[in-house]
Amino acid sequence: MKMRVAVFFGGRSPEHDVSIVTGLQALEALDQDRFTGFPVYVSTDGKWFTGDALRSRGSYLPKEQILKNLETVLLDASPSIDGRGRLLPVKPGGLFAKPKVIEFDVALFAFHGLFGEDGRMQGLFEIANVPYTGMRPLASSILMDKAATKR
Repeated sequence: MKMRVAVFFGGRSPEHDVSIVTGLQALEALDQDRFTGFPVYVSTDGKWFTGDALRSRGSYLPKEQILKNLETVLLDASPSIDGRGRLLPVKPGGLFAKPKVIEFDVALFAFHGLFGEDGRMQGLFEIANVPYTGMRPLASSILMDKAATKR
């Protein structure tokens, strides 16, 4: 069975656009024989979206028409016993419909700058007990502070 990789990119940073390019390149570079990747876009106002339209560079910044085809999601931050990530849809399908949880095995962070590369996202995923790529929260936050890094 292939490992499911959620590629997170975008974010509230001034480096938002660079992160989009990095995220799309990471999705494309995944070994398709071993991994199934899907995009998770974090908008400049902090909302999380997923959907196939996010695989196209022409979808950024998402316009109202594109947003209608995307699913707004949140990370289930309750600690995962099995170490799998769960994205919860913000709007369930109907009155009696159970929201379809999107599970993944690992988060691949393609953020640049604050609110992604500075330990905040890493801390959130630590709380949720979900594996992610990159450094832990402390190392991430120290390395974003140039004066602390030099000390």
